[in-house]
Amino acid sequence: MAIKTFKEIIDNKGYRISTKDRGIFEEGNLQSFFGFSDSDMIEFIVYDANDNQLPQGDDGRLVRYVPLSSENIKDYFLIADGTKLQAFQFPNEYFIDAERLIKEAGYNNGIFKTEITLLNKRVGYDNINEKLWIQEISPSRNEIRLLPLMNEVSKKTDLLARYNIMKEGSNFRDDIIPYVGNFVDMINPMEVSGFIKKTYGNKWYNNFVAEFGVSGFESMVTKIFNDFRKSVYNEFANRVSSIGDVNYGKEKPTKPSLRFSKEDVYKVSQRILIECVDKYLPKRVMQAKTEVDNVFEASIDKISEVIQSRISDTVIEANVPIIEVTKDKDTDDIDDDTLDKEIKLDDKIKKEVPKELPIPDFKKPNPRKSKSKNDFKRMFGFDEKMRPDFPKFTDELRQINR
Repeated sequence: MAIKTFKEIIDNKGYRISTKDRGIFEEGNLQSFFGFSDSDMIEFIVYDANDNQLPQGDDGRLVRYVPLSSENIKDYFLIADGTKLQAFQFPNEYFIDAERLIKEAGYNNGIFKTEITLLNKRVGYDNINEKLWIQEISPSRNEIRLLPLMNEVSKKTDLLARYNIMKEGSNFRDDIIPYVGNFVDMINPMEVSGFIKKTYGNKWYNNFVAEFGVSGFESMVTKIFNDFRKSVYNEFANRVSSIGDVNYGKEKPTKPSLRFSKEDVYKVSQRILIECVDKYLPKRVMQAKTEVDNVFEASIDKISEVIQSRISDTVIEANVPIIEVTKDKDTDDIDDDTLDKEIKLDDKIKKEVPKELPIPDFKKPNPRKSKSKNDFKRMFGFDEKMRPDFPKFTDELRQINR
């Protein structure tokens, strides 16, 4: 393919899409940043003096892709500024070793033209196992429907995961990370003490400094901020960011998530800040063991003696309640029906007593002396004047019971 296939070349940039069609594709303002992901790559194409595209390497491919690993950055970038070796820096130019790329393509002598493109990978690229295909183009040519080209190999790549992020309108990690530097730089550690005083008051601030034994609050906050900034960079460079970890600053064994959001940045930054504050904030002296106070124990021993003592300066007079006794009804007031029921109940009780036992007298005694002579006779079976000699009467009852 000749270099003349470019529709336009503007400011040393070649476009294979016409200006009219490019107006459709370039309507958005999504900015792409290079150098923050291992999925970023260098696309290299070489031409001869007659603008004919030349094959490269043993496989004869017309396009070569060099992934952006740490080693490749050192090998192919003459100046590494702006790559992931530097924290949140964006240079205006990249200096790439084109001579090395030409030699690795298999050409040592001659006149060559090169085309180098820095690609920030999103979904798919020129690889048979990671491609998208156009299913449909809208009649207005303003919309296209893309689908991933699925096969047994592509299922094992991250093509489908990237496609879902794009389809759902979520954020790629590579689109969020470049703004982390601005987020961190907006923090001014010299304003921390003023913010605390304004929020909680001078009294709370002074108690806080005194209780934790802080000497030089501003210098402590500056140290916290410096470690916080370094740890945030480590986290988004896929390095261990926990400041207390023995592997702090080393490359993580796992790849970072492709999907990320501003809320995730906040959560990660909050976790890192807490760890940095915990490192520099002095620890308060806390009593871990319970100590016995002998004087207090002695007072406990005297409690039983005090409780058992009968001596008291306070005299308590008890108020004895007055209980009123209700007057019983006179026997004369009992009607005949009630009396018959009581007699029948007495007879029923007598029947339940075994025959071998003497039948006791169940007549109900009057709790008080009756005013009526008839009552006395009715209860005891004889007149009060005819009252027998009770000692003699008792002996006779004993003889009968024998």
